[in-house]
Amino acid sequence: MTTTRMPPADRFQPIDPQLDNSLPMLSQTDKTLARMRTELLTTFSSADWESYNHLVGWLRDTGVASHALKVGDHAPDFLLPDADGRLHSSEQLRRNGPLVLSFFRGGWCPFCTAELCALQAAKDEFESIGATLAVVTPETRDFPRQLKRSLGLELKVLSDVDYGVAMSYGVLFRVPDETKAHYSRLGFDFGARHGSSTWMLPIPATYVIGAEGRIRSAFVEPDFTIREEPAQILASLRRVASASR
Repeated sequence: MTTTRMPPADRFQPIDPQLDNSLPMLSQTDKTLARMRTELLTTFSSADWESYNHLVGWLRDTGVASHALKVGDHAPDFLLPDADGRLHSSEQLRRNGPLVLSFFRGGWCPFCTAELCALQAAKDEFESIGATLAVVTPETRDFPRQLKRSLGLELKVLSDVDYGVAMSYGVLFRVPDETKAHYSRLGFDFGARHGSSTWMLPIPATYVIGAEGRIRSAFVEPDFTIREEPAQILASLRRVASASR
């Protein structure tokens, strides 16, 4: 069994784009997505930095991540449509082995698309050890299909209609007004993208769920620029496989 990776509240420090050494040290395990993160952070405008520091600081201060499900908890069952409208149940997805369930914000977020491309690159490795990979987004309508087409994804992209699954996992939050104003100025209308008048987003989170329905590994990170590496997820899956022998 692995432990939940949920950074403590005092880990957050506002990042100054002028200070290269303010970024966390990169380990070999985190190399691929961490390097992409570093590159993406260099594209931030001053308004992006202000919004980023406000949102992550607010999420830390309010303790939103403390409500997320943890290792050992029962994984809530769900039934969600994929990008082509086909329904998938959690029971069916973990029928033949563990399920990797990753919550992401949407195709508009470059940190999310970087994560999806990394997961796509590792898809064969996940399947070789009997795991099923599914990613969950609040985006509805044709947005998931457009995302798959634009990135060349073969992943199961599931639409969390009405935010129900993210809410049941405890990773959902209502977008604060300052963040809503920033994204609106950038031209994003989450109400239209989500099919809801209420602007909600999930904290990026990745869960490994055993075939029996228990959470075996959890990565919940309020800083939306930090994602769990596929190599770390694969290590969790191997530990699950080893423990079940």
